[in-house]
Amino acid sequence: MTATLAAPAAPTRLDRRAWTVLAITTVFWIADGYDTFVLIITGKPALLDLLPAHEAGSVPRYMGYLLAITLAGWATGGIVGGALGDRLGRRRTMVAGVAVYSVATVASAATGTWWLLGITRFVTGVGIGAEWGVGTSLLQEVWPERWRTKGAGLLQAGFSVGGLIVSALWVLIGSTWGLSWRWMYLFGLLPLIIVALVFRSIPESPRWAGGPRRVRRADLRQAGVLRRFGAALVVSIAITGGWWAVSSFLPTYVGGMVHDPRRIAFFTGWAGALYNVGEILGCVALGFLAEWWGRKPTAVLFFAGSAAVVPIVFLGLHGAGLVTWCQLAAGFFTGGLYSWYAVHTPELFPTAIRATAISSVFSGARYLAMIGSVVSGSLASAIGGFGRTAAVFAPIYLIGIVAVLFLPETRGRGLPQ
Repeated sequence: MTATLAAPAAPTRLDRRAWTVLAITTVFWIADGYDTFVLIITGKPALLDLLPAHEAGSVPRYMGYLLAITLAGWATGGIVGGALGDRLGRRRTMVAGVAVYSVATVASAATGTWWLLGITRFVTGVGIGAEWGVGTSLLQEVWPERWRTKGAGLLQAGFSVGGLIVSALWVLIGSTWGLSWRWMYLFGLLPLIIVALVFRSIPESPRWAGGPRRVRRADLRQAGVLRRFGAALVVSIAITGGWWAVSSFLPTYVGGMVHDPRRIAFFTGWAGALYNVGEILGCVALGFLAEWWGRKPTAVLFFAGSAAVVPIVFLGLHGAGLVTWCQLAAGFFTGGLYSWYAVHTPELFPTAIRATAISSVFSGARYLAMIGSVVSGSLASAIGGFGRTAAVFAPIYLIGIVAVLFLPETRGRGLPQ
């Protein structure tokens, strides 16, 4: 039997519950970012350690495999977690996702082969995917209308803070101290400790109304839901495909410009750090600009910036130092685009299917993105590096510009019930 409880009135001010939700979900987003970027930053030394010596030249290809495996887990977890979030509640599903990716990240430190690392990365992806959609829904359903987009931008910036922490730690652990990449994965235990401490403080969404819901055919047919879902999925493919097929290889690309192991750790760490600083600024900026200009014009601006900056960074610049500094611009546009998910997609779908829909938009594109990771990694090995490969994939951002024009402008309309 489907719940038919009326949704309570939307909050009008930033009360203690709203700030609690932002604080807790942001901590979890930081952990999401850490557990995602830890592979991107340490992938090369990990694979050089785990692969036979004669496979050293195939590191880009195996890196593509690991990214694809992570994406497959993320996509699966997102779809399952979104459905559970609508059925069982935002709070319980979010906590379960955090516990899963925390345990899996720690387990990655003990792997002895690349395929065992792949298994733990798949499970990590499941947890991250399950947590993302329900956390976004919880924040949007608790925060008052006039502040929602700004809160969403701040929340998404937390993901980049996690990446920034990875980069800083890797400069310290890998470059300064010269320790193994395995130490980086042990920090995955922290989210599990945090969730155990704050579990009772996490409120449930008042819009979800505390009762289980079942997706009905009428929910899918109303007001062009399926059409909006299709257009949003194409936008997601452009954001996700561009990032995982191109931008996710930026630290490895920078590291390939130097040869000393400690210098590699230094430059990959700083490249990742500057990228994440740019991404933090981009995520926050998108939330504010979307409220001032509208969701669609802001998304078009960020897509255009991404399409321009990727070929410049990969093909137009030379020297590890210069390319490293330009990660600020790359992060602002290609990473800042991820705030679009938290800002625009919750306003496209009603409460009964919100977590399912936005999780499917966010995570479903990862099934295609994982193909892009494998193809780009293999292509980089075949044609001589990530620079030329980036030129092949960069136009995907232009597809996003076209797709976002088919979505409604939701500025000022509020969340649909």
